[in-house]
This record gives sequence, structure tokens and C-alpha cells, in this order.
Amino acid sequence: MRYLMFIAVMLVSTSLLGQDSSADNAPTKVRTCVGKNSPQPCVAPPMPITNPSPDYSPEAREKKLEGEVYLTLVAGVDGKTHDVRVTKSLRSGLDEKAVEAVKQWTFKPGTLDGRPVAVQLHVSVAFHLL
Repeated sequence: MRYLMFIAVMLVSTSLLGQDSSADNAPTKVRTCVGKNSPQPCVAPPMPITNPSPDYSPEAREKKLEGEVYLTLVAGVDGKTHDVRVTKSLRSGLDEKAVEAVKQWTFKPGTLDGRPVAVQLHVSVAFHLL
């Protein structure tokens, strides 16, 4: 049985990490830059360089399970993904397959005032059988 996987990166909200000097170390909320006339301050979002597709788990394929796994991750200044967490699960092994794939993604880092910054992203990985 063939399957199709669709990976969508959604910038639902963008948070700068490590930019806040407060004791709770919470991310600083900023706007995502959209064009040259974006209100400042804004962060230029990370751009995917590589984003390998996940495999379909045998259990999910047998159950003919389709849907989306939602994840939160940090695109670091090193271009690698960090702190990958599932926020909406499909189970049947697809969560693990999505996390494994996303951990292999690389990014051109997001920037603020021309400097690379770590940015928290919300992404979805969709699994669809053909």
C-alpha cells in the first residue's frame, strides 16, 4: 500500500528563546516579519533547509490511520531542532515517526536585528494513505 506524507510548517506563534533576562526565563513574544514594512521588533522566521519525510509505522498502515501530528520545536541558532514535543497525538507509532523525522530537519536560523536567534515553532506532520 502506498502512502503520502505532507509536512507543513506553521508559524502559529513565534517566540524568541533566551532573549528575556527575567527569572522565569519565559520566551519573549515577538511578531514574525512579513515583508519590508513589518512593525518592529520582528523576527525573520527560520527557513527549512532539509526536512526529510517520516516513515509510516507498520501499525498505523495496518489500521489505515491518517491525520496530523502537531509538534512544538525550537529552531536553534545552530540550525538544528531542539526540544521537540508532541502537542496533538495520532498514536499507533506515528508520533514517534514524526518526532524522529523532525529531529533531522535543519534550518537557516531566524534572525532579529540581523543576529541569529532561537525560535519556537509549531508544526504539523500529516500522514495520508494513497
